[in-house]
Amino acid sequence: MPYRLVFAATDFLNGEGGGIKSVLKLIGLIILCILIIVASYYTTKFVGKKQLGRTAKSNFRSIDIFRISTNKYLQIVEIGERYFCIAVAKDTITVVGELSKDDIKNFPPEIQEKSFKETMSEILKKKDNTNHKKPGEILNETKLIGEDEGKEDSNIH
Repeated sequence: MPYRLVFAATDFLNGEGGGIKSVLKLIGLIILCILIIVASYYTTKFVGKKQLGRTAKSNFRSIDIFRISTNKYLQIVEIGERYFCIAVAKDTITVVGELSKDDIKNFPPEIQEKSFKETMSEILKKKDNTNHKKPGEILNETKLIGEDEGKEDSNIH
């Protein structure tokens, strides 16, 4: 009897286990996928924080962009405490003029660092606030074609 267990174990290790080997391979692939997703999440988070730190400390900031054609657009940029309107084309950048802070109507909001949890809770709140109606409720609210026509015709005659 014990020798049967030894033979079963050697068969399994030699790849003759059939279904058990396939299940173990599947579990290994699932673990590998989870590790790849976790690694990409933390890599993205690290790169994002590093980039945010660079842009927050920068003296340059893009305020607004207006596309004129495919390769031509106007851009309002903040350089230090001054604002400029520049024309950007395929091969050239030209300063159109300097602007005062009063000339600019809508400033983009400052970049605020939010956690993933805060972002997801905001999305879920927006989803809960939307009015979801069942198909029967929508049908009751809509007017059928010709429903109002009879009333209008009776008023005319």
